[in-house]
Amino acid sequence: MNVTIFTRATVPEKLQQQWLQHLRDFDTANPGCHFEVGIDGPDEPFADVIKRLTVEPGLNFTKIFGRAKWTPGDEP
Repeated sequence: MNVTIFTRATVPEKLQQQWLQHLRDFDTANPGCHFEVGIDGPDEPFADVIKRLTVEPGLNFTKIFGRAKWTPGDEP
């Protein structure tokens, strides 16, 4: 039986690579685990966002979601 664990980590920018690498190392050491990783941060060029997700071994990208743009008062 598998279980699903939801984790939301808010980390300082200087620790983001260390956190993602920790997650990837666990994934690599434990075949059969499946991780879905997302990242949200300041608006920046797409190439910079991809750099934030760079770990070894590399992640497989299957979906990329754009963030909705809105201003206060525009909510449905």
